[in-house]
Amino acid sequence: MTEAAAAHVEADDHRLARLADGLDILIRLHDREFERDLIEELARHDAIRGLGALLSTAEGRAAAAGLAAAVSALGAEPTEDALDELAADFADLYLTHGFRVAPNGSVWLTEERLERQMPMFDVRDWYDHYGVSVPNWRVRADDHLVHELQFVAHLCRLGGPVAAGDAGRFLDLHVLPWVPEFCERAASRVRQPVYAGLMQLTLAYLEELRSCLEGITGRPRAVRAPLPAEGALAPAPEDAPFVPGVAESW
Repeated sequence: MTEAAAAHVEADDHRLARLADGLDILIRLHDREFERDLIEELARHDAIRGLGALLSTAEGRAAAAGLAAAVSALGAEPTEDALDELAADFADLYLTHGFRVAPNGSVWLTEERLERQMPMFDVRDWYDHYGVSVPNWRVRADDHLVHELQFVAHLCRLGGPVAAGDAGRFLDLHVLPWVPEFCERAASRVRQPVYAGLMQLTLAYLEELRSCLEGITGRPRAVRAPLPAEGALAPAPEDAPFVPGVAESW
């Protein structure tokens, strides 16, 4: 590898590592409730606007500004009522199915619309290949939004063309076929502007990340078609078995 090529690879890896750091913030916001300490930390470090600085599109920066404004509106010392309202939205999104939008891929990607189906085991194969696993799949399934985004962040931090290629492929097969619809429906049903803003920023951030991976790898995105309303799951692009990490397979 020439010196120029090595410098280019290093720049790509640095860009992906920064995007992975930003993704960590979004993961935290999907993972647990907006607690007082978290809100104070977000304000202290201006973290949401920092996410916006990583985004290249006007839509992405606007989404970050919207979430930052919603968090700022809570005030320096959020009231107990405000925290309770945020906790209720979190529960209805991720715990009780109150908003009728499941945070697990299997519900969106199988005809039966059930949790812990084949898409979960497909995702687990990816995790196994990279030597990672979820803490307790019976509590939070492997194909939960948080776990899938954590895996994408992990791949982005590994660096190199194979991991970058796998990150793009994983997004196309297991994240982008359902997460956009989850976010869009959730944004229209939540009661709190903070969660509507989080969903909009998540959409913009995933679009930025996928475009970045496309530019780095030179491989166009091939997002699996979502499940038709009355049909079975559409086949994966190329309709062929896929082995994570085998670069020539795509």
